[in-house]
Amino acid sequence: MSRPLAVVPDPTPLPASFGAYAVEGLLGEGTMGSVYRARHQTLGRKVAIKRLHPKLLSDQALVKRFLQEARLVNTINHPHIIEVQDFVEAPGEVYAVMELLEGETLNRRLSKRALSLAEIVDLATQIAEALEAAHALAVVHRDLKPDNVFLTTRDGKDWVKVLDFGVAKLLSTEGPRVVETQNGDVLGTPRYMAPEQAAGLDVDARTDVYAFGTLLFELLAGQPPFDATVFGQLAADIITRPPPPVPELTRTGEAVPQPLRALVAACLAKNADHRPASMSEVKRRLLHFDEDLGDFPTSIRPSRWPLVAGAAVGVVFLVVAIAAVFAPTKTGPAVEPTREPTVERPAVPPTRAEVTLFLETAPTGAWVYDEAGTQLGQTPFTLKHPPVDTPLTLHLELKGYEPVTRQFPASENLRVELPLKRVVQAAPKKQNKPVTDGVLDPF
Repeated sequence: MSRPLAVVPDPTPLPASFGAYAVEGLLGEGTMGSVYRARHQTLGRKVAIKRLHPKLLSDQALVKRFLQEARLVNTINHPHIIEVQDFVEAPGEVYAVMELLEGETLNRRLSKRALSLAEIVDLATQIAEALEAAHALAVVHRDLKPDNVFLTTRDGKDWVKVLDFGVAKLLSTEGPRVVETQNGDVLGTPRYMAPEQAAGLDVDARTDVYAFGTLLFELLAGQPPFDATVFGQLAADIITRPPPPVPELTRTGEAVPQPLRALVAACLAKNADHRPASMSEVKRRLLHFDEDLGDFPTSIRPSRWPLVAGAAVGVVFLVVAIAAVFAPTKTGPAVEPTREPTVERPAVPPTRAEVTLFLETAPTGAWVYDEAGTQLGQTPFTLKHPPVDTPLTLHLELKGYEPVTRQFPASENLRVELPLKRVVQAAPKKQNKPVTDGVLDPF
């Protein structure tokens, strides 16, 4: 597995111009290049110029990847994706001319204040539209994060522009040709990587769905679901640990509707097959999360029947009352109604409904044992039990994979997807030849 690319500072002084564009200042630096504010010297049009670091020009793969970004963005051509106006490859220089955006990144916005629920849903919907357009052309962004979401203003409202398709991947064989990365390369920002991306496996549109879920989780909670200072630990957490519960309240104190929480949790599924199948589906659920109740288990589905039943009881009561008022009265002696003796019955403590633990492993077929060693079944495995405050301890075994012992909360419904780690067999040592390390001892 290769290491993520490090930022390479540009040691050269600020250039005076790029062709017809006069440079006015440095806007920022990234992994592959620097971004400058510039102005067309004849037309006066202001632009942003993204320049590949001069030290990287000898790396043809990086040059092609830089060219790939410009072509991919032009192919998508969407109002929520930054516009690339030109691309120049000249001796000693490679740069792209892009629209100049006035505003701030989503990361900077989050560092200044918490967002309301309405703001979160609005921004998330615009991001989903941008990714939906990219996926329609078989382009996977692979590096969605707050720093790559820019907020400008249009008609007095926040307008999203998704930036930096520099590590994007084209899944189709049609359209602009992209640079193929070596198997096992990890490209993207670790905190927002999907499990398959962190493991160096193949990616598809559902990889962006996971990153989108991570971003939406951060908008609600104020931090991504996983974080660590060491890449290896962070990757291990993303691949193996279940994400924390989606918060019930935003940072501004607003209640997060259950369908929206369920959408975020679905996007963060370890198994890509369990995530929403497309960004179109994600966008639909974002736009209708207040009424989209069909995708959630009955046990957690917000029910509207109490309101309907209450209204029905009220109608029945009103009909009975009206009938009592207008019903004809019968004459005759009043009869004292027979009264049953009052019997006090002991209060019956309320029963708590069963909760369900659904456990799935990758691969499936692992045997599940309880703490006492009793064999309970094989994954995918469902266990129904009364809610208790003490966690359940389960042990999982599958031939060829390392055994796992985990504790699971036992007070609420829970769905857990647990990847298993294959046992690595040590290669037998050769008796007659000394073993040398090709790095430490190249001779």
